[in-house]
Amino acid sequence: MGAGFVLVMGVCGVGKTTVARAMADMAGAHYLEGDDFHPEENVRAMAQGRPLSDADRWPWLESICAGALAAHESDNAPVVIACSALKKRYRDLLRQRLGDLAIIHLTGDRELIRARMEQREGHFMPARLLDSQLRDLEAPRADEGDVLVLDISGTEAAILNTARAYFSGRLQTDRRARSASADSGA
Repeated sequence: MGAGFVLVMGVCGVGKTTVARAMADMAGAHYLEGDDFHPEENVRAMAQGRPLSDADRWPWLESICAGALAAHESDNAPVVIACSALKKRYRDLLRQRLGDLAIIHLTGDRELIRARMEQREGHFMPARLLDSQLRDLEAPRADEGDVLVLDISGTEAAILNTARAYFSGRLQTDRRARSASADSGA
């Protein structure tokens, strides 16, 4: 499937939405916001300060996969997904359902992330859930494939420029692969 799917992941408050949306806009790709796929009971639990369990997350991840596949299949455009995907087994599920998955892991200092969470308005995720997300986080390793780790302590412009350069390279690789496949009659 090439670079059909890019996951922008990390704990709450690292800027997944900002980075994923900007990348999708730049590339003419589909953008999927993982939060939009949470069932109401998950949103309610998090808003009340209760961390989600694996049982809460599996149906949510399956919904994200279905949405990503539908978007990709509609016009074969890449899909950029903003999703915490905190555990390796969650990313494994995404790879099982979607195929090749490039990962951008946004990370940063706990206090910086907490400050960002406390400043944002209108989001259901309270800052007090940050520690539970940090406990659950299994940072992607090199054996998970194409992984870029970006520290969020830089400026938004610098973070976006690095992410865009990475994503552009992935798209170029995917375009070459599709072209070679078409040339070979596959």
